[in-house]
Amino acid sequence: MSFIAIAAACLAVGAALSLVLPNNRSRAAASIASQLIAMVLVERVALPALLHGLDLRAVMPWSYPSENIAAHLDSLGAFFLAWSLPMTALGTIYAVDYLRPYEATRNAGVQYALLNVTALSFLMIYTLETATAFLLGWEIAAVAAWLLVIWDYRNQRIRFAGFNYLVSTHVGFFFLVAAFMVLHSRTGSMDFGAFGSALRTPGTLRNATFLLLVTSFGLKSAFFPFHTWLPRAHSAAPAHVSALMSGVIHKAGLFGLLRFTLLLGEPEPWMGWYLISFSALSAVMGVLYTTAQRDLKRMLGYSSTENVGIAGIGFGLGYLGLAWHQPALVVLGFTGGILHILNHAVFKCLLFYAAGAVYRATHTIDLERLGGLAKRMPWTAGLFLLGGLAISALPPFNGFVSEFLIYAGLLNGAVPPGLERALLISLAAGLAFVGGISALATVRAFGVTFLGTPKDASVHVSGDAPASMRLSMLVHGGGVLALGLAPAFAIRLVEQPVREFAALLRGPSVAATPPVEVIQPVVWAGALLIGAVALLLAVRWMLTRSAPVRQHVTWGCGYAAPSPRMQYTGASFSSRFVAVFESVLIYLERKKLPEGPFPEANSHVNKHCVDAVERRMFEVLGEGESVANRLYERVSVAPTYSLGLGLAVLVVVISLVATAGGIP
Repeated sequence: MSFIAIAAACLAVGAALSLVLPNNRSRAAASIASQLIAMVLVERVALPALLHGLDLRAVMPWSYPSENIAAHLDSLGAFFLAWSLPMTALGTIYAVDYLRPYEATRNAGVQYALLNVTALSFLMIYTLETATAFLLGWEIAAVAAWLLVIWDYRNQRIRFAGFNYLVSTHVGFFFLVAAFMVLHSRTGSMDFGAFGSALRTPGTLRNATFLLLVTSFGLKSAFFPFHTWLPRAHSAAPAHVSALMSGVIHKAGLFGLLRFTLLLGEPEPWMGWYLISFSALSAVMGVLYTTAQRDLKRMLGYSSTENVGIAGIGFGLGYLGLAWHQPALVVLGFTGGILHILNHAVFKCLLFYAAGAVYRATHTIDLERLGGLAKRMPWTAGLFLLGGLAISALPPFNGFVSEFLIYAGLLNGAVPPGLERALLISLAAGLAFVGGISALATVRAFGVTFLGTPKDASVHVSGDAPASMRLSMLVHGGGVLALGLAPAFAIRLVEQPVREFAALLRGPSVAATPPVEVIQPVVWAGALLIGAVALLLAVRWMLTRSAPVRQHVTWGCGYAAPSPRMQYTGASFSSRFVAVFESVLIYLERKKLPEGPFPEANSHVNKHCVDAVERRMFEVLGEGESVANRLYERVSVAPTYSLGLGLAVLVVVISLVATAGGIP
């Protein structure tokens, strides 16, 4: 554990240097160098723990509010640490060229320092098991992410997005504090080990704590309907911040869910069904919104809500496996869910980096204005397509591997016959529906942005992504291929964490089929398909390499004078599909129609898909203020209402304290 302490000190020094050095280049160098050193130190500890299941513990004396701070690195924490720090370092490298246009006018040192602080918070969250220290790391990550989002604070839209994120993350923080207070009232300790003894005792307290924890971690990871901060923050933040928030930072919520699942022990079946329902709703609603967004980064933000839902379905399946004593469901559910966290981080960072390259080159990410970028930005186009294929869960890319394992669990013969099996088979069909819509959203985003011809003459393309941005995208693209083409390697990375969950099974159990054997036939089929395509391309090249190149005008389908306005836009591409879900996807329309037989004024029609949850929430808040005012007026003038309200609050407080064991 001493290596992790040294890494934390190194990150702190790098953050300080980023603030005090004289120019942006030296600040970037200090940040990157300190992160790379910290990464090597952490991997020195995390990789053995991840691959061999080592369990490292340390206790640091502390004075207040707890006597000691417990540090614990098991394979689950090592799994998250193993890729969080390298991805943060890649994001910092990406930022060097992304922020270069602001080099003369802005001090980027704050950005680099905050990226170091974010990496430091990962060390705290993934290793500390004293509640107060854990909450401190949780809060540091939240505030650092907020400051990163509002870097361009002079824009009011960005300030509002940051405020929205800050409020949401602190609402989640309050739920987490409430859960810890309940556990402390039962155990008299702030140590996670003591929490485990309380959480494993069935009863109302356990159920209530589970709901508090799921709500808090759901807010952190942007599950539906707690997701409203996510698309706004991703749209407003710099591209490398959006990538790290979606790929790395908000994964802390999923880590918290998994960590407390280990403390929970054997769950009850309703917990598994609750988690599956919560996650399935998130996956469906998240992917529906991806089809209606005209902002490329906002679309990717909704896609994150979809993908945490897919990972949550895997966890829910693992919960059911533990409750039903079915090792096959435990292994397939947790393997698929945990691996999907890593896969999502890899391809989502790639997609955000590509979107950032588009913004840097064109100064817009509005799908209605983009088009024909593939010829001007071939590297970005190719890598965006690679990430899009992975997020659509198409073989042989990494998104397919994790989703296939979840499918294998949902359709596994270990599921009890009857209603349970019918529900999980229906869920598999729903997951296929989500995959289909995700593919539609990917085709729409790639086709409208990179294919065709430019739509807006005012959009000028400065060129493809510079070196540091391209390097980060290439590394993530390599990760997409490596995890997809070598699923045995990918599954090996999550094997030890999954063993920790399988160890929660009580009583005799039947050995489960290893996930590698489940997916291996599909991998072989994919390899044969790739080989066949490569062979056909090679034969075609050999037959046509000496033939003269013939050039023709593209067939215009009868149009004698095609123009860029005849192309599909983002809205027209998905309009037929969106019309089916018009009761869910709310549009705001602003229009000025032509008037008179010879209209002189310009006319326009603008439609924006708005978030239904956010819109309803603000409506309720607006009405809620008037309701509160009316209630306050009645309470202040009528003593009867004041007395009744006071008694009601007193009864609730006494009930909570008595239930938590606070009264002997």
